[in-house]
Amino acid sequence: MELNDTKYKIKCEMGACNNRASKTIKFNRVGIGSRLHVCDKCLSELYNLIGATLVPKSIETAKKKEKRQ
Repeated sequence: MELNDTKYKIKCEMGACNNRASKTIKFNRVGIGSRLHVCDKCLSELYNLIGATLVPKSIETAKKKEKRQ
């Protein structure tokens, strides 16, 4: 997946947003609809929602468990 600047003058494709898209999300291994054009406001909102849901593990809990013998 890649995040690039938008080359085209196109509307944001997130819901009912009428802003002009500034970024393009390009998906790997997808057919014709492989790009999503989003504005900065929607991208920021999406980033905050993902950050609230997915929290990275701390270093202490990410260690592999030792096998008991």
